[in-house]
Amino acid sequence: MHGIVFPNAQNGDQRHTVWARLRSMVWANRVFFTLVILPTVIVALYYGLVASNQYESSADFVVRRSESPSAGADVGQLLGFSLGGNQTSSDAYVVQEYLLSHDAVARLQAEDNLTDVFRRSGTDWVSRLWWANPAPERLLKYYRSHVNVEQDGTTGIVHMTVHTFRQDDSYRIAGQLLKMGEDQINAINERTYKDNVSSSQRELDVASQQLTDVQTRMTSYRRGESDVDPESTGKAQLSMVTGLTASLVEARARLQAMSGVISHNSPQYQAMSRQVAALEAQVAGQSAKIAGPGHSVAQRLSSYEELVIQREQVAKVYAAAAVRLEQAKAEAKRKQLYLIRVVQPNLPVRSEFPKRGQTVFTVFAALFFAYAIGWLLWAGVKEHSL
Repeated sequence: MHGIVFPNAQNGDQRHTVWARLRSMVWANRVFFTLVILPTVIVALYYGLVASNQYESSADFVVRRSESPSAGADVGQLLGFSLGGNQTSSDAYVVQEYLLSHDAVARLQAEDNLTDVFRRSGTDWVSRLWWANPAPERLLKYYRSHVNVEQDGTTGIVHMTVHTFRQDDSYRIAGQLLKMGEDQINAINERTYKDNVSSSQRELDVASQQLTDVQTRMTSYRRGESDVDPESTGKAQLSMVTGLTASLVEARARLQAMSGVISHNSPQYQAMSRQVAALEAQVAGQSAKIAGPGHSVAQRLSSYEELVIQREQVAKVYAAAAVRLEQAKAEAKRKQLYLIRVVQPNLPVRSEFPKRGQTVFTVFAALFFAYAIGWLLWAGVKEHSL
């Protein structure tokens, strides 16, 4: 190539013409560009250049009772339809509400420093938690925007997701939330067990104390009377009196027979007479011990039998209370809840949030339709004003 190359005046005019047409088109549609294109470009620049990656860790679990399902639920399942919300679903909602509550946030803040998790270095200013010491209400609101817990109404499975700016943070928080859910279930079981068992346990304690008191009075009575079994002692003394009475009757008969044969002054008759008198004295003495006034066997046996009756009554109350306590324990165990992990928390590798393309398109579509509706309204107003 030789000589000097001069700019092509015709090409320069064409570029100038295209630029002029472009500026003219933008100016003619300046409202559309200002309300739709410019905000969309700003949102696209933010999500494309500024927005930090977020990592999601998810887990699934169900809440079940140890008791067997009711007959009505079986009929519904056999007919192929669900009878709607049941007790298990309501129990799962209890766990769901707890994991999204102030209590859960406070525990995570204390054990995992939740504020630092949401304020990791390198996180963009718009996405991160703005406050280093946020109020509990602000922290709860931000927490609920990054933690989601939902229950499937058909299967009863609870799906939980956690979004943070670090993979290990999402994995750790998801695992901690599952543990907190299990702890909450255990706390509910403990309260239910105490409510069901405590009343029966108190009844058993009262009956046990009454039985101990009666047994103590019986022991004191035996020590005071120096008699282990007054009932057996009374029977032995009664048997003794019966034997003495029989001997007395026999001796009197023999004395009566001797009185018509030998003299009353004979030694044999005198000996038999003394034997009869001795037997009479013994029978009278033993009879007085059994049923006489004062400290007789009959009075001691009456007091002892009263204690025996009290012990039998209290023993029956104690046995009934023991049965009710065992039934209450069995009922409490039958109503116990269990949190079953269906899917363990995963350690995310790839960031899938925020949904950049989807968000930019949603913003553009929303602004476009809003602009279109506004333009139609404005056109209608202008048409009626002419």
